[in-house]
Amino acid sequence: MKHPLAPSALVEGDTVMASGTTVGPGTWIRFGTSVSGSALAGGVFVGFRCRLDGVRVASGCQIASLARIGRPGAAPVTIGAGAWIGARAVVDPGVSVAPGAVVAAGAHVVADVASDVIVVGRPARVLRRREVAEDEAPDFTAIIERVRARGDAGRMPAPAHWTSGGGGFLDAALSGGPDVHLGAGVIVMGRPDGPSPHGGIRVGARVRIGAGSILEGSGGIDIGPGADLRDGVLVVSSGHDLGRRSLPWQGGPVRIGAGVAIGAGATIVGPCRLGDGAVVAPDSVVVGDVPAGGFTNGVISTAGGPRRALSRS
Repeated sequence: MKHPLAPSALVEGDTVMASGTTVGPGTWIRFGTSVSGSALAGGVFVGFRCRLDGVRVASGCQIASLARIGRPGAAPVTIGAGAWIGARAVVDPGVSVAPGAVVAAGAHVVADVASDVIVVGRPARVLRRREVAEDEAPDFTAIIERVRARGDAGRMPAPAHWTSGGGGFLDAALSGGPDVHLGAGVIVMGRPDGPSPHGGIRVGARVRIGAGSILEGSGGIDIGPGADLRDGVLVVSSGHDLGRRSLPWQGGPVRIGAGVAIGAGATIVGPCRLGDGAVVAPDSVVVGDVPAGGFTNGVISTAGGPRRALSRS
């Protein structure tokens, strides 16, 4: 079935648009996302492999990768203008997220969220209220035009001496090795011709990146030799300036040291550094540094401001 899709919207491959979905102009939906029974206004951003079921999304909203919002057949979710939903956040059916609200990476929202507040945790709780300089609403027009102009979007080659399980979406400047393996369905993005000259993913020898992992390298990701990222890991190397209504992009480089082990389903949000030999437990949300040889099952650091508890696709 054909669904109403504005001509200026950009919907990437492997995306499922189910019955009852509409997408407004200037909206960008990234690879592998599923949307059903939802209405996305103009100027909305949705990251990689999100799932939206019965969601009403107002203009200027941004939804980061692996977010899960709503449920089929359940009460609808409403997301107000200019709200930000962080990576791997979950928003339950029937919830309203008011305009300008910010949901941190990994948060689980079970009740309504007021305008211009930041919520964190599982279940989500209010961290603080935003103090916002009123400039303009988020606008993705320029970056959509840049992506459309790329003839190789999503089809950049991995270095010849790497191996891959196939599938996925390769849209990053990849370098390093040898003996690097990408599992099946891995998504990588980030180039030095993007918002940061440090964009890209630089990898040491004998690195393993597990199946279904997503590495968002727009702010730069460096991975030391012998590191092991298990299945479904998400690494995000950028964030936003929460002090402005436009939520402008900010780099947040990620440095993963030699021999680091990151458990399946973990989320790493930059800027951060994981020291040599550090161990991250499965399903952790790491927002901050981990010392060499350290172990963590989740770090929430407000050093440098709560933007570090958030993520950008």
